[in-house]
Amino acid sequence: MSATAKIVELRETTPVADPIDAPQAAAIVGHIDALQGGRVFGWAWDGNHPADRLEVELRLERDGGPPETLARVAADRPRPDLAGGGIGDGAHAFEAEVTLPEGADPSRVVAVVRSPSTGETATFAQPNPEDQRLDRLLAPHLQRIGERIDALRRDQRQLAAAQQTIGRLLRDAGEGVTALRADASRLEAAQGERSDALAESLRELTERVGGLEVFLMRMDQSLRGLDSASAEKTGGAGWSPLLTVLGSTAGAFLAVLVGWLVLH
Repeated sequence: MSATAKIVELRETTPVADPIDAPQAAAIVGHIDALQGGRVFGWAWDGNHPADRLEVELRLERDGGPPETLARVAADRPRPDLAGGGIGDGAHAFEAEVTLPEGADPSRVVAVVRSPSTGETATFAQPNPEDQRLDRLLAPHLQRIGERIDALRRDQRQLAAAQQTIGRLLRDAGEGVTALRADASRLEAAQGERSDALAESLRELTERVGGLEVFLMRMDQSLRGLDSASAEKTGGAGWSPLLTVLGSTAGAFLAVLVGWLVLH
C-alpha cells in the first residue's frame, strides 16, 4: 500500500473529536494566604467550572532536585470573604498541615492546583513579604466590603420580593376594576332593557285607555240620542235616570279596567 493510500485510510478511520463535546478549558485562580504554625491557608477556584472543588497539592521546591509533596487537600472549605468577593459560592478555601524538612525554606512551598474536569493545573507561590503585609492590611477592609456587598444583595432580594408583591396587588386590583366595569355594564344594559319594557307597557296602556275613552264617548252619544228619542215619544223625562245609572256603571268599569291594566 502506498503512503498516500495509508494517509487516506487514516483520515477515513480516525474519529475526529467534536469540538462541542470537548470540555471548556479551565480558568484557575487562587492564592496562598499564609503559612503559619505549620499550616498552609489559601483558596483555589475554576471560573469556567465554578461548581468544581479543585485538588490542591502542596509541594516544597528544592534546588537541584524534584519537589517534595507535603500534603494533598481539596479546596472545599467555605469562606464568607470568598463568597462576598464573587468566588463562586465561597466554598473554595483550603487548609492543610505540613511538616517541613529541617533547614527548608518555608517561602519555597507552592500549591499545585488541578481541575477535576479538564486535568489542567496551575501553580501558585507564596506572596513576597511586602505582598503579605499588604494582604494583612487590606484583609479587614476587604472583609467589611464583602459584608456590605452581602447586605446589599439581601436588600436587593427583599426589594425584588416587595416589587413582586406590589405587582401582584396591582394586577389583582386591575382585574377587580375590570370585573366591576363589566358588572356595571351588564347592570346598565339590564336597566336599559327594563326601561324599554316599561315604556312599551305604558305606550300600550295609553293606547288602551285612549280606545276606552273613544268607546265611552260613542256610548255616551248613543245613550243621549236614545234619551232624546224616548223623550220625544213619551213627552217626559225619558230614560234620564237609566242613562245616569249606565254612565256611573261605565265610569266604574273604566276605573277598574285601568287599574287592572296598570297592575298587569
